[in-house]
Amino acid sequence: MEVRPEDPTQEIKRLQRCINDLVSLVALPAIWRGTDPSQIVEMLLDVLRRMLSLDFAYARLSDAFGATPVEVLRVSEDSKVKLSAEKVRSMLGDPLAAYAQGSVPQIRNQLADEGIAIAPAQLGVHGETGVIVLGSTRTGFPEKTESLLLNVAANEASIALQEARLVSEQKRVSAELNADNQMWPVLTESEIERARLYGRVRRVEIGEVLYRPGEVGRPCFILLSVSLEIVQPTINGERLVTILRPGMFTGEAGTIAGQRTVVQARAIQAGEILEVRPEDLRTLVANDAALSEILLRAFMLRRLMLIDRQLGNVVVIGSRHSADTLRLREFLSRNGHPFTYIDLDKDDAYRNFLDRFGIAVSEIPIVVGNGTMILRNPSTSQLADSLGLNDNIDSSSLHDLIIVGAGPAGLAAAVYAASEGIDALVIESRAPGGQAGSSSKIENYLGFPTGVSGQELATSATKQAQKFGAKMALARPIVQLRCQHRPYELVTDDGTVFSARTIVIATGADYNKPTTVNLDRFVGHGIHFGATFLEAQLCEGEEVIVVGGGNSAGQAAVFLAQSARKVYLLVRGATLSESMSHYLIARISGNPSIELLCNTELASLEGESALEKVSWVNRVNGEVRSVEIHHLFIMAGASPNTSWLRGRVALDEKGFILTGRDLPVPGDRDQNSPWPLSRPPLMLESSLPGIFAVGDVRAGSVKRVASAVGEGAISVSMVHRALAEL
Repeated sequence: MEVRPEDPTQEIKRLQRCINDLVSLVALPAIWRGTDPSQIVEMLLDVLRRMLSLDFAYARLSDAFGATPVEVLRVSEDSKVKLSAEKVRSMLGDPLAAYAQGSVPQIRNQLADEGIAIAPAQLGVHGETGVIVLGSTRTGFPEKTESLLLNVAANEASIALQEARLVSEQKRVSAELNADNQMWPVLTESEIERARLYGRVRRVEIGEVLYRPGEVGRPCFILLSVSLEIVQPTINGERLVTILRPGMFTGEAGTIAGQRTVVQARAIQAGEILEVRPEDLRTLVANDAALSEILLRAFMLRRLMLIDRQLGNVVVIGSRHSADTLRLREFLSRNGHPFTYIDLDKDDAYRNFLDRFGIAVSEIPIVVGNGTMILRNPSTSQLADSLGLNDNIDSSSLHDLIIVGAGPAGLAAAVYAASEGIDALVIESRAPGGQAGSSSKIENYLGFPTGVSGQELATSATKQAQKFGAKMALARPIVQLRCQHRPYELVTDDGTVFSARTIVIATGADYNKPTTVNLDRFVGHGIHFGATFLEAQLCEGEEVIVVGGGNSAGQAAVFLAQSARKVYLLVRGATLSESMSHYLIARISGNPSIELLCNTELASLEGESALEKVSWVNRVNGEVRSVEIHHLFIMAGASPNTSWLRGRVALDEKGFILTGRDLPVPGDRDQNSPWPLSRPPLMLESSLPGIFAVGDVRAGSVKRVASAVGEGAISVSMVHRALAEL
């Protein structure tokens, strides 16, 4: 058969048209810059459909471009082809696997039966970005030049899509780093749909109050079509906290812990909400990792915002010179409870107000809660109960595990126990964090290259434990262990009895009080046993003393030097090298605001109602020096909190709990409570089966936060074994 040569004129016109089209395609990236992936795909298909006179153009991007797939189908108005995106997708199969699985020939054959020829192209070198399918009923489609144009277009689009994805990811990261976006996130439709499984939808009318300050067990509300205003009622009216729009949700850190509400939520636009009860919220958080991250991060940031803006439902009226005022402020701060502080030394209006009502100095501080509750110099436990911090604690329940102490070791045990399905209750005498909680910054804890404060670490660990279902009783000192039979019983200072099958003791240790001076007279009036932001505010611009040669003392000295005029660091030993980490020694020696005094101990304390002067003596040459000082920080040595355990479990000569192989052998008269079972005690098990000791309270433990966390985590595996024996 004779092949007729093509008309040179037509060939030249086709090539010229191809060049023009190529120029148009190459210009597209400049137009695409700054647009999102779906817009790039839509514009590309529209250009190709007009340029090549197509019946349809289809594209689908991979899942890397979002949870909702980007899929676009363009069909020409004058085309007789009847197609839907679903039909093309079903014929094509997985776009990423289209070429590997041979589904392109499959769609070609199926459409050929309808008189449609196709031209496919992959987006990305290996189709990792997506796929394009062009279709036409025109005879001879696709021509060589059309295939060339398609490949050029696919290549330019692939580059633009990857750039758009990078920009989108940068925007997402930037949005996540924005505290407001994380504090008040808007849930996507798919996230709301997942949350529907755990709640019920109901209607809300304008003006309806969903909750008020001080209410217990209120749900978390996800806003479907309603808007809310969050306000803090005060004696001077309402303070606006924020406005919540559809897609947002209510709640803060106290929500996941089952604590009382601290703000008021009122509808300003009628609509529907998704109501998730506290128990269902905890189930949601445990089952859906993505939603859990969004909710918990928002809850914690909101609590921090309430604290920072003093938007709590508690007002503390007191004096900076009052030991009880400092005690209550420390308790609220360490427990992360938002409150407003009014200093009578600076606010004449409130001082006159108290005088008019005949409130004596001995009754200060005054605590006002929810605008109605008034407490006069309450104890810590009274304040905790009044605020409902222990509302969700049932003393009549028999728990699998009770953890005594909420320091790093106790909190680690709570997190691992609760996450493994153990019914765990934490009982803390003061506030979470223990001795580590008073550390201004821990710089050698794994995973925190810039350091982390003890309170930040304790707060995060507490919320993590509560997320998994652990409960926590606060301001409940344990005074007695009843161990005559099992289950064991723990008695608090108010006579409340808690029962447990197993116990983990993580009560830690307190700083030793120097015996050379009488500290009790000035405790709360210039003597401090922790250095946090609260104490740093009290001594700003003054000279202070830190006593101690360990890491806690070093961290306190470095932290206080940021606000104090001068810090004297008193150390009994000849050097710091044996008791303090090298990085802290370097910080201290390089800080001109810190004066290190080795071989030194306190000689005397002076003052009327508060600390005014401190003297110290050099133990080598006997030289005595006196300085006007109003703030003295004691961070020396450690005595275990085990007085309530004497005669119950085996202790060493210093009062630390003996465990495992360190336990006395039967018949040793110098030690109490020989091991009663035929099996050997587990590594962290005390002389009583099923009672374990972790962290600083345990004899032979390494006095580091990371070690305490490790022991707390390890103890849970031993708790499982002890429970299995019952």
